[in-house]
Amino acid sequence: IGVPFERKGRRSGKTNYSYAQMFKFAYDGIVSFSNRPLHLATYAGFLISLTAFAVIIYSVYQKYWNNNTVQGWTSIMLSVLFLGGVQLICLGIIGEYIGRILDNVKDRPNYVIKESNLED
Repeated sequence: IGVPFERKGRRSGKTNYSYAQMFKFAYDGIVSFSNRPLHLATYAGFLISLTAFAVIIYSVYQKYWNNNTVQGWTSIMLSVLFLGGVQLICLGIIGEYIGRILDNVKDRPNYVIKESNLED
């Protein structure tokens, strides 16, 4: 949900931030207020594992039904890819737990009362 606004020109000249500082500032803004990167790690792990599993099925099919062996170190590479995906899933799940712990530790209120009509 976007909020429309008109951006005025900068009054103070050029910024003193370097590109590295601006990148760090943007990174901190993303990581501090969102668990989305943790979700992306979990989703990437599932995608890698499913892709490796599909290629494993294809390799087994080629070997036993078409008598066509896939050349190279297929079993080793697919094992590494599949286990790497599983590790990424586990890392994403652990990250989800840590992200939820961080949200609880921040002790931010669930809501903020801007105005009240009750008398003290």
